Amino acid sequence: MKRPLVFGGVVASGLVITAVLVGPSSVSDLFGQQKKARKPPSVAAMRAFELREKKAREQFLRDTAQLAKDYEEAGLLEKAKALLKTVQRVDSSIAGVKEKLDTIEETILSANPYEFKVDTAKGWGEPIARVEKGKKFRVTAKGSYKFVVEQTVGPTGFPSDDPLRQMTKGIPSGALMALVVPLNDRGKPGKPNQPIEIGEGKEVTPRESGLLFIGVNAPAGNKNQGNIAIQLSGYIAPPK
Repeated sequence: MKRPLVFGGVVASGLVITAVLVGPSSVSDLFGQQKKARKPPSVAAMRAFELREKKAREQFLRDTAQLAKDYEEAGLLEKAKALLKTVQRVDSSIAGVKEKLDTIEETILSANPYEFKVDTAKGWGEPIARVEKGKKFRVTAKGSYKFVVEQTVGPTGFPSDDPLRQMTKGIPSGALMALVVPLNDRGKPGKPNQPIEIGEGKEVTPRESGLLFIGVNAPAGNKNQGNIAIQLSGYIAPPK
């Protein structure tokens, strides 16, 4: 099976983009000395200020958009995305920015594909990948399986207090789920988060970094038959 190699898998090599910006100390020098309050500017002076502000804004947007384009062409998509979001915050009316952000996001989420199969009879099984807090990944699923349970239950149904060993509340029986188990500073697994319903597919932004498990919502001891074909992409890495 092909394993994912790096987070995102979209950084190009061999090209370095260098930006020369005004350092923080240079900017702070502009505000270092407090001057005595002046009388309000004249109408002509205000117009001159507004014209300078407009030109500075336009220049900032041009430079930022150009740098975002350079980052995108270098394969540094996260940097390009961050700069385009800055452009969007300054002027949300600029045409094409949202569409470009959507294109970059789709490129990131489509990168680094990894395919495997989930044995529906084996519960959570082994960790599939490592994921990073706040870094989105995508899961898509295809196929069907036979849901087989031969267990005796009472009027309350299957227990659902332990997501690692029992059914999960709020997710349909038999549905595909994902579970992120966080790792502590020593790399040891901690208390898992609540499972996430995946169904036929979903984009997930983890709340914590950790190991990703994928399985179906079925009670322990089930006799399910069949596999579900899964593809992961986006910000994923090998589990070890």
